[in-house]
Amino acid sequence: MVTDKTAYIGTSNWSEDYYSSTSGVGLAVSQKAPGAQQGKVPVQEQLRRLFERDWSSRYAVGLDGQAPGQNCVWQA
Repeated sequence: MVTDKTAYIGTSNWSEDYYSSTSGVGLAVSQKAPGAQQGKVPVQEQLRRLFERDWSSRYAVGLDGQAPGQNCVWQA
């Protein structure tokens, strides 16, 4: 998860039962722009760019048109 101020990297699934019945590892990073070195991109921005790259990848497919129970398959 990435916000303007913090990035959270963890092993948890985003469901209530995962948080209440299992344990995982997480790392919260808050890299402030004024303290960052000139020319260095804050971690939050690096992660946001990675997400956008993957979200827009040719390997990403929308699931809106999938029939219930139908597997998601792409062809190169």
